[in-house]
Amino acid sequence: AKAYRRAVWSLDDLDPGLDVSEPALIATPGIGPGIAALLDEYRATGGIERLAALERVYPSEVGRLRRLPRVTSSMLQEMKAALDIDTPEDLRAAILTGAAQTLRGVGPQTLDLWQSILDLTPRPGARPAPEAWVTANALATHVSAHVGCRVEIAGAVRRVEEWVDQIDLVALTETRDRLDDFVATTAVLDEVETGPDLLSGKALDGIAVVVHPATRQSAGTVMLWATGPPAHAAQVTRDAIATEAEAYESAGLRFIPPPARSADLSTVADLVQTGDLRGDLHLHTDLSPDGRMSLTTIAEAAMRRGYEYVLITDHTEGLRFGGLGVEEIAAQSVAIAELRQRFPGLRILHGAELNVGVDGRLDLPEEGLAMLDFAVAGVHSHFQLDRATQTRRVLTALGHPAVKVLAHPLGRRIGIRPGLDLDIEQVIDAAVEHDVALEVNGHRDRLDLPARWVEVASGSGALFSADSDAHRLPEMGNIENAVAVLQRAGVPAQQVVNTLPVAAFLKWAG
Repeated sequence: AKAYRRAVWSLDDLDPGLDVSEPALIATPGIGPGIAALLDEYRATGGIERLAALERVYPSEVGRLRRLPRVTSSMLQEMKAALDIDTPEDLRAAILTGAAQTLRGVGPQTLDLWQSILDLTPRPGARPAPEAWVTANALATHVSAHVGCRVEIAGAVRRVEEWVDQIDLVALTETRDRLDDFVATTAVLDEVETGPDLLSGKALDGIAVVVHPATRQSAGTVMLWATGPPAHAAQVTRDAIATEAEAYESAGLRFIPPPARSADLSTVADLVQTGDLRGDLHLHTDLSPDGRMSLTTIAEAAMRRGYEYVLITDHTEGLRFGGLGVEEIAAQSVAIAELRQRFPGLRILHGAELNVGVDGRLDLPEEGLAMLDFAVAGVHSHFQLDRATQTRRVLTALGHPAVKVLAHPLGRRIGIRPGLDLDIEQVIDAAVEHDVALEVNGHRDRLDLPARWVEVASGSGALFSADSDAHRLPEMGNIENAVAVLQRAGVPAQQVVNTLPVAAFLKWAG
């Protein structure tokens, strides 16, 4: 599947009509003899029989359906043959009418689980943040490379919305001819339409795409309007202005970050900025089963980012895929002590990401906890417990003196897993009582706590930590998404613990 996806993007290196020789096809990166043969078949017949055969057997949106838990290949085939299910919306309708009860090997609990996940999609055609972000970045890079102009991501993706209906790109070009020609012939957009101020189409995954051409003189205004929301942009300017900063200045307004632009202009406070952050409190090394960074890699990256401190938070032994026990924590303490000698300008703190058990106990014995500076703790299993049990386990963990950050408090994954059934107001009150920071996790499939609860918690005097939850080096940039959520909720820097200078931060951490 990866090979086919890569090959589709490679098609734009060829003549739009695919009028090229087979050697030229094979010489194109991403296209080998097998895919070249499929292209020959397509040019000769207008179709590909192997694809047509699969489409007769499997739902058209098999990729999205396959992500549902417990779905097998045979179930997908039965959905198509017996119930004519092609999309997640079709499956949801079959569950609601009872037709899905006829699927072999699927019981009521599985159907309830599927429906809870399918119900997460707020609108038909909406895509969860991580999917839209990947598609937007790929398209921006692709268009920029083939047209030879700068392309910026705007719209809901830039605002770091949880769900995205449309990808907006701003293409900075002094002439539109080359952009129009490319968009009209590209293999990665379908149903292309051209208008005086934009070009539109659909991406390979079906999401709507709009490309907004802009000249240098109008780039700021085009970016403002393409980012939206329209009501906000209308309050700033309609004049052609070169940069967004100048657009706000011309209106007598301070620059408002994109995530906060849904708020009323008169209520936007001094919001936390990425540049305010002095550290990251959720980072995994390669000692975590899913981690891919060394301690040195993290330290070097933190120095480049200008951080004063970092907290190393590898998984501990209570996870189903394993983690660090007492002996491994002890060995890591030695390694961190040695690393501190190499990076005297960075305070490297030893923590862990603890798993909270059903009874609220932490998955590391007290002797292991005693070796840590402090820990983050979160729920990583038993997501479907009743509200009373779920709330009690989190409240118990918040009361442990080793815990200073509640990681991804709702435990949700956007479009994949609902959040915990929690009495979140009780959790917020307990976090305030115990001086524990509520994490805003910057992974785009989490964005947890969500902005609506961050706003409630902020009003209750809660503290927050903006974290990347990075397992790989590029993911350290996730921290900017965490800041975006805080900005949407109107949170100032003084309520975010990792904006504190190192001395004040260590005093808070105890």
